[in-house]
Amino acid sequence: MLTKGDINWLKSEFIPEVIQEVKKEFSSKIDTMNTKLDTFIGEIKTRREEDTLHQGDHDEIQEKLGHHSRRLSTIEKRLQISTVID
Repeated sequence: MLTKGDINWLKSEFIPEVIQEVKKEFSSKIDTMNTKLDTFIGEIKTRREEDTLHQGDHDEIQEKLGHHSRRLSTIEKRLQISTVID
């Protein structure tokens, strides 16, 4: 049977070593995960910037076509036709 002193000695001898092994094992996996997350977040940021620029292009086109679009809507109403949108 183990005494309290035996248990304390075992803890002091093995727990620090186990903790170091666990840290060593997980640190490389965490580093790999962080690298992949950084790449992924960078791609998301780039995509958002591209989407913002693309939306700006759409807004500019809509602004330029605004008059023509209203005119086309008026013509469609008077001819009783509708635009088919996919």
